[in-house]
This record gives sequence, structure tokens and C-alpha cells, in this order.
Amino acid sequence: MRYWTLSVLGIGLFLGSLVLFNVQLVKFLEIGTCASGNVPYEIAPGYECPEGTGSQFWLFIGSFFGMFFSPWIYAARGTPPSGRRSGFAWPLLAWGIFFTATGAVSLIASLTSDTMGPDGELGGIIVGITFLVMGVPALALVAFGLSWGKRRIQRSAFAGELMGIYRQTADDPKPSSRHPRSDGDTIDKLERLQRLRESGALTDAEFEDQKARILGGR
Repeated sequence: MRYWTLSVLGIGLFLGSLVLFNVQLVKFLEIGTCASGNVPYEIAPGYECPEGTGSQFWLFIGSFFGMFFSPWIYAARGTPPSGRRSGFAWPLLAWGIFFTATGAVSLIASLTSDTMGPDGELGGIIVGITFLVMGVPALALVAFGLSWGKRRIQRSAFAGELMGIYRQTADDPKPSSRHPRSDGDTIDKLERLQRLRESGALTDAEFEDQKARILGGR
């Protein structure tokens, strides 16, 4: 129960803080600067900050700290009920989601908003491009890791199938009923079939169909 509670709490806090962070960021870009044009300790007419800007600032800061503490909550969930940790790069995924989402929101808001001033548009474009450069590669690495992990699982499963064939061959009470090289040929065909699937030349359904034919004719 603790594992799932802290998992949901950590993920929920991260996503909620991320949404709040981006909402407040867009508002600040639309407000622009409240400064008076390099005149210290003076607020020039027309530059007063809108009402509620202070509250928005603290929400902005709070959302940042929420995202900062959410990984700690998630990490405190302990060992999964299965007893096996996935080894998945959750910090890298969180990094990629934060920077990619914030960069995209900032860039889109800067290019499409009708109420944003020139300074806000420029700041939003700079933030958007910078954050996208920091976030997209991280998501690409996560996607590559998932693809590699999937192939590794497929290879492990396929290796298990081959081991089953070897054992079946060794334990077959009627070895005379087989051709001498039939088992080796079958394994060679299955290995070539697996390489075709990994290269994308065969779909999973085609692979299973061809494998059934090879094993059926062994």
C-alpha cells in the first residue's frame, strides 16, 4: 500500500506542479516587466504590477519546489511488490518532461498570444528554445532505452525458446526419426527469422506465423 500511495503522490505532485509552473510562467510573460526603466526605487506611471502579482509569484516558487520534492517522495516508495526494480531512468524522464513541456508552452504562448508585450515575447522565445534543447534529447534517450530494453526482452525470450529446442532434442526418445541435421537447420532458420524481425523486415505476427511453420516442419 505504501508503495502505490507514494508512487501516485509523487507523480501527482510532479504533474500538478508542472502545470501550475507553466500557467504562472505564461502569466508572467504576459505581464512583462514591472520595472520603471532603470530608475531605482521608483515605479513610473503605467508600469505598476497588476493586482495579485505577488500571489502569482509565490505560486510560481511553490510549484518549482513541488517539482523538486516530488522525486524524493517517489523514490521513498521502496521496493515494488514484485520485489524487482525496473531500473528505468525516472529522473531522466522527469527532466525531459519538465524542460520539453515548459519550452513548448513558453514558445507557443510567445508566438500566439495577442496580449503579450515585445519583452515577454522575446523572453518566452529564448526560454522556449533553451528548454527544448535541454529536454528533447533527454526524452530521446528515454525512448532509445525503452526500445533497447524491449529488444533485450525479445532476445531473452527467444534465447529461452532456443534452449527449449536444444533440451527437447537432447531428451527426444526417438532420435532416429529425425534427420541428422534437422535440429541445427531449424535453429539456424529461427535465428535468421529473429534477425529479420529485429531489422523491421517482419512484423510480430509474420514472425510468429513463420516460426510456427518452421517448428511444425521440424
